[in-house]
Amino acid sequence: MDFRGECERCHAGLTEVGPAYFCAHECTYCPTCARQTGFVCPNCSGELVRRPRRAVLLPADPPSRGVSDASIGVRRATAIDLDSVAPLFDAYRIFYGQQSDAGGARQFLEARLAQVQSEVWVAEDSDRTLGFVQLFPTFSSISLGSALVLNDLFVLPDARRRGVGARLLEAARARGLAVGAHYLELSTAVDNPAQRLYEACGWKLDREFLRYELLLAAPPGRT
Repeated sequence: MDFRGECERCHAGLTEVGPAYFCAHECTYCPTCARQTGFVCPNCSGELVRRPRRAVLLPADPPSRGVSDASIGVRRATAIDLDSVAPLFDAYRIFYGQQSDAGGARQFLEARLAQVQSEVWVAEDSDRTLGFVQLFPTFSSISLGSALVLNDLFVLPDARRRGVGARLLEAARARGLAVGAHYLELSTAVDNPAQRLYEACGWKLDREFLRYELLLAAPPGRT
């Protein structure tokens, strides 16, 4: 398939990894023009479908920063890890503006693990747990397959810039491949400096879809 670098209708520039739509004759359009034409090619009346994105190859083992590969390990957490992971989960929630609730954080993680509703992966060295990532399974109607939501990622402040976050992201990617997920997704605060890490590890910012939410109940402790 030849790559077309601009929309044939409005001539907007298109990138290899950005969203675009094309027909059987490879007429290519930006998402806005595709929607405006009802996903029907103006040239041949063929159906417009989303053009596959070219794969972004990630290194099998992201380079660490100042720490040898053997210094940090990543593994799936179990209930016996709650005492070490719960304080990190509480710190993660504080980072997002919540009040500290060590007991509630532990109970939440314990319930997710006990009911197999999420997976928690931890990064650790010989002394302590340095960070964690929590993955929630979901499904995609568009791709007719499964996906993983990378809902939480946290690294202790004094363990940052050591490659811990990159190792956790790689563990999430490997897990997605292992379970046959079509993709991984995450959302983060617009001012979160971790965006640089995500992009360095191959994650792409979605510029096509907007995210909405509807608050149904006040979080615990709020009215």
